Amino acid sequence: MLFVCASALAYAKADSLSISSSAALSVAEHNALQGFNDTIDRLAPDFVTVSLVVCDPGEIMYSVLGHACLHLQCPSFGMDYIFSYESESVEGKVRRFLMNDLKMGMMALEIDDYMAPYIAEERGVKEYILNLPPEVKTELWRMCDERMIQGMNLEYDPVKRGCAISVVHSVEDAIKSANRMYGTNYQITYPEWGAPFDRTLREIFYDNAPHDWGLFFCMTIVGGIVDKPRLPHKEKLICPKELADTWMQCSIDGKPLISEPVKILNEGIIKKTSLFSPVIASLVVLILAILSFFLKVPYLDWLILGGQTLFGCLMLWLWLSPLPATGWSWLLIPFNILPAICWYWRKYWALPWAVVLLGWCIVMAGEFFWGHVLVDWAHIILALAFTIVLLKQYKLART
Repeated sequence: MLFVCASALAYAKADSLSISSSAALSVAEHNALQGFNDTIDRLAPDFVTVSLVVCDPGEIMYSVLGHACLHLQCPSFGMDYIFSYESESVEGKVRRFLMNDLKMGMMALEIDDYMAPYIAEERGVKEYILNLPPEVKTELWRMCDERMIQGMNLEYDPVKRGCAISVVHSVEDAIKSANRMYGTNYQITYPEWGAPFDRTLREIFYDNAPHDWGLFFCMTIVGGIVDKPRLPHKEKLICPKELADTWMQCSIDGKPLISEPVKILNEGIIKKTSLFSPVIASLVVLILAILSFFLKVPYLDWLILGGQTLFGCLMLWLWLSPLPATGWSWLLIPFNILPAICWYWRKYWALPWAVVLLGWCIVMAGEFFWGHVLVDWAHIILALAFTIVLLKQYKLART
C-alpha cells in the first residue's frame, strides 16, 4: 500500500514540478526527464477517474446519514482505491470518546474491502463520476495520498469533519492547489441556495436519517453548533444524499460537476424501523407514569425519576464536556440533575416546575408543526411522563 501511495505521489509531483516546460517537450521526453520510462500522459483526461460514492443510511448512530467518500482510479497503473475519512472505533474506547481523545483521518481501501460491510448490511451504494479537470484530479490524488500517509492525526469531530463535508473540502482544496500550481482558474459554480439550506444541521439530521434509535441518540447527544441557523451553506452539506443532489446542479469549467449515478454497486433493501422504536418506548414510560398517578404505585415514580436523573447527568456532561458538536441543548430544561438535588423541597417547586415542563412540551411540539426541529418526539413524551410524576409527588408532599 505504501508503494502505491508513493507511486501516486511521485507522478503527481512530477507533473506539478515540470508543467512550465512540458509544452516544449513530447510526452516521452517529459516523462524521461522525470525518471519515467513510459509515454503515458499523466495529464490526459482519462489518466485518473474520480467518483463520488454515496452509501445509504445504516442503523448504528454514526451511520444514520449514510456515508460519502471518493473513488479514485488510475487504469494505466492498475490502481483502484476508495479514499474515505474514518474515525477510530468507539468500541472499547468509551472513556476516550467521552474525553474527546478519539482520532480520525483519511484511509485508503481497495474497492472490494470497502464494499464488503455494505453488501453484508444490504445497504445501497451509488457512484457519481466527477467531471473534474485533469490537473484537479491529479492534485486530488496527491493530497489524498498525503493525508492518508499522515494517519489518524485529526481530532474526532463528526460535524466539522464528517464524511460528506470532508469530501467537499478535499475537492475544493484540490481545486485551489491546482489553480496555484498550474495557473488555472477552476472553481465550482453552485446554484442559488434554496430553502433546504435555511435549515439547521439538526433539522438536516432529522430529515435524512431513519427515525429509529440511531437518530434518537444523535438528537440527544448533539448540541451547540447543530442548532445555529446561519452557518455558511457549504458547511451544511453534511448529508451524503444532499451533497449528491447539490452537486448535480453544480458545474466546473463549463461542464456539469457530476453525472447521474453510473453504477449501482449494491441495490440494498428498504429497511423498516424497529417495532420498539424510541417513540413507542417513551409512550410505554408515559403510560406507566399515568398508571402510577392513579394507582399510587411508588416504585414506578422512582424508576422514572431515576431515569430522568441519569438522563440529566448525561446532558450536564455533554454541556460541559470537550466533546465536539455538543453544548447547550433544549433537553437541559426537562432533563437535568436539579430535581434530584432539590427533591426534599419538592412541595415548593414541583408544581411550578411541572407547569414549566408542560409549556416546554407545547413549544417543542409546536416547533414540529411550524416546520422546525429542536428535539425528537420521544423527548417530548418522556418530558410529559416526568411532568405527571412531578404533579403526583407535589400532591403527596402537600398532604
